[in-house]
Amino acid sequence: MEAIVKGMLKDIIENPVYDEKLIHQYFTDNYTQTVDHSTLDLAHFKQHIRKLKDLIKHVHVEVINCAGNSNTVFTKHHVYSVLRDGTTNTHKVLAEFKIRHGKIACCDELTFLISGSGSGKDLGSVL
Repeated sequence: MEAIVKGMLKDIIENPVYDEKLIHQYFTDNYTQTVDHSTLDLAHFKQHIRKLKDLIKHVHVEVINCAGNSNTVFTKHHVYSVLRDGTTNTHKVLAEFKIRHGKIACCDELTFLISGSGSGKDLGSVL
């Protein structure tokens, strides 16, 4: 279970290229994500990932803690990003992932800007 989440963070979030095939490999068709005060379905999540690829030049995810049980994985991770305009941001992310049939079915996430500009504040939910 933890390997699914860690693989997704590497293959989708850190990947500089938008790859819809990878999204379908990791996420269920009825995936939902609540991040901060926004809720995204799979179509909006894809739009979110596309937007991140447009805005971010380089991103690295460092998993600080990860724990799981039968169908849930919790992570605390830091996301270090360099935007295309040269701005750097560091976010702390606390996330609960629900896994169904080997794919991520939903995520409940809080994203906190540790350092960077105000423009990076909403990177966790930008469309």
